[in-house]
Amino acid sequence: MRFDSKQLGIVEVDESTVITFPQGIPALENCTRFKLFHDITQALPQVYWLQSLDDPGITFCLTQPERLGVRFQIELSDDEVAQLQLQGPQDVAILLMLYRPLDLERDAHPALGPLQANLRNPLLIGLSSRHGIQKNGLMMDVLLHTP
Repeated sequence: MRFDSKQLGIVEVDESTVITFPQGIPALENCTRFKLFHDITQALPQVYWLQSLDDPGITFCLTQPERLGVRFQIELSDDEVAQLQLQGPQDVAILLMLYRPLDLERDAHPALGPLQANLRNPLLIGLSSRHGIQKNGLMMDVLLHTP
């Protein structure tokens, strides 16, 4: 399938790599199919972007929690495990949405300046099934480690 990505231009998208959010992402329920892109010049990408295949104007910047020094332990319901088609904890990827605070200048370069991470609403993606959900409103315990 050919797709017009704002960052890459026209790209070929292999249907087997499409990530499906069967219920959509809250407030974007009409967007269920997404493609995860990253900088292929780096062995371990720092930031990914997730672009809707249903509405190409919708793009999220994402990163792995480990890149921010964050570790998650998330309890999933039986329904969520079934939605993601998980066999075990190693079958899921957790990604955090990054965003720029609203009070920053509108014309600032999007790749520069401070970003914030949405820790309470991570995206969970089943690695085998390529199904995703957004886990909303997590309760957080913050643990500080000193050297």
